[in-house]
Amino acid sequence: MKPLSALSLVVLFLLVSCDQPRDRRTAYRSKGLNNNEAFTYNYYNNEGDGGNNTGSSGSNGTTGTNGDGGTTGTTGTNGENTQNLPNCSTSVSWSTDGSTGFDKTHNHVGAYSFCRDQATDTDVYIQLQTPVTDAQVCVIPTYHSGNRAIYVGEPRCLVIQDNKRIYKLTLLKNRTGYQNFQITGAMIMKDKAFFYPAPFYQYLLSPDAFLFCSQWLDQTGDSSYCYAFDSVGQYVYHQF
Repeated sequence: MKPLSALSLVVLFLLVSCDQPRDRRTAYRSKGLNNNEAFTYNYYNNEGDGGNNTGSSGSNGTTGTNGDGGTTGTTGTNGENTQNLPNCSTSVSWSTDGSTGFDKTHNHVGAYSFCRDQATDTDVYIQLQTPVTDAQVCVIPTYHSGNRAIYVGEPRCLVIQDNKRIYKLTLLKNRTGYQNFQITGAMIMKDKAFFYPAPFYQYLLSPDAFLFCSQWLDQTGDSSYCYAFDSVGQYVYHQF
């Protein structure tokens, strides 16, 4: 279905691995907000732009290692890694050298590739051109209906420090009332604090600001917190 740009599948050889994610539950879940309502703020204008880079197989690939959900690769001719790429639900290009071949770009994370597994909607894969050394990267699963998004589970976060690696992350569908919804998109954001203007008027971790604004909108119909969250722009909305 999505992303919204024409993407060509490139046959590549690279390391596919996964890091153990850090679970985090928003600090605002104790505020008494209704967690059973749908998040309906429209984030479609903050999708990543389509990338035009074409990847090529590297000359000094490394052998894959076992990880949580990962497999072991084998070293082929000239050292290329011959491990299979993720079996994505959409056509996605990946980078072998950490510089070229990425699928999309966005101001928040730079060049990146991201997809959902074809076999299960809870497994996703992400690769970033620019490693994030000062924070974890969080992914929040969403379901879209028309031009509206609904978050269906809490953030899942991990450290992304190697731009030649594809990281696997298993998302959770643990929001009450939404466990049976299909994951059709995701919010990607750094687990960092940014200053959010009125009505927040404070520094907040981006995942907490997002979940608070969505729950506040559900309970009160007031979208001002979500407009404030959106105005800072420290997130990527990716639709599969």
